[in-house]
Amino acid sequence: MPHHRYPLRRQSDHGSATVTALIVVGVAAIIIASLMWRQQLQIRNIETARGRMQVQWLQHGMIDFARLVLTQDQRTSTSDHLGEAWALPLSDSKVADFLKNVDIPDELQSVSVNGGITDAQGLFNLTNLWNTNLQINPNGVLEYSRLLNVLGFNPNLAQLTAQAVQEKQMVIQEIHDLIGIPGYDASTIRVLRSFVTVLPNNTTINVNTAPAEVLMAAFTGLSRSSANAIVQNRSNSPAKTLEDINSLLTRSGAGTNVTIDASLVNVNSQFWLASTEVKLGSGIFKSTSLIQRSPSPMALGNYTQVVWNRTNRILSE
Repeated sequence: MPHHRYPLRRQSDHGSATVTALIVVGVAAIIIASLMWRQQLQIRNIETARGRMQVQWLQHGMIDFARLVLTQDQRTSTSDHLGEAWALPLSDSKVADFLKNVDIPDELQSVSVNGGITDAQGLFNLTNLWNTNLQINPNGVLEYSRLLNVLGFNPNLAQLTAQAVQEKQMVIQEIHDLIGIPGYDASTIRVLRSFVTVLPNNTTINVNTAPAEVLMAAFTGLSRSSANAIVQNRSNSPAKTLEDINSLLTRSGAGTNVTIDASLVNVNSQFWLASTEVKLGSGIFKSTSLIQRSPSPMALGNYTQVVWNRTNRILSE
């Protein structure tokens, strides 16, 4: 009988050792795989952080360039129109083309950028609905109601908007903030984005840069055909003074019933929107900045300053 027990025990011990060894090997493999995964994750995080930092520096550089262009424009012109250098877009340009004599990392060799400057005062400024103490501004309400009517919305929404913000003491920083007011929905906001903005203080509309719909809001009694004619005529002969606005209206066939409110229109601007798009790796980083320009030095002695900046990232196809 003893001769039969010991071999069975040795086989059992050998089997247990094999199972234990397999478990140890399996656990070790899991630990190693986990360590490798963590290492790869850390590497990706570092690469992502580095890419984000590179994008930020590129965007800052493009915004600084926009500020330089706007400052130079102010030195050479007292009016702003779409025939000036600031209105020229930057389309699908390679970073390497701007840094031909500079040694840049390989990953930046293929990076492309897009950008442009638009006149924020070519749009209706929602802040014009109120005065500085949040009292309703009748002229701004009438102007906004005309714009809403042109766009096919209820013009009474202008007064309702002004009252709602005043009563609720709302802070409107972006057009989407209107979504909490009855009468606005996602489709309404989507249409308004092409014609409406929100600026820090009351502003006039630049006749040289506003689309036809905004011009119809700025001038009481202006027809669609005359507004379109203004857009055409100003490309060759923009208004350089307030007096030129009358001439522009006359050349565009505006009738005598069209009235000009000097508190609503002008030929130059103070606020600008600088947009940038950086394509890096699998991401497209888009940024929009509101730039304020002043005829006199502001903070740190500069003639321009960035009021706000908004950036988002989307995956490229």
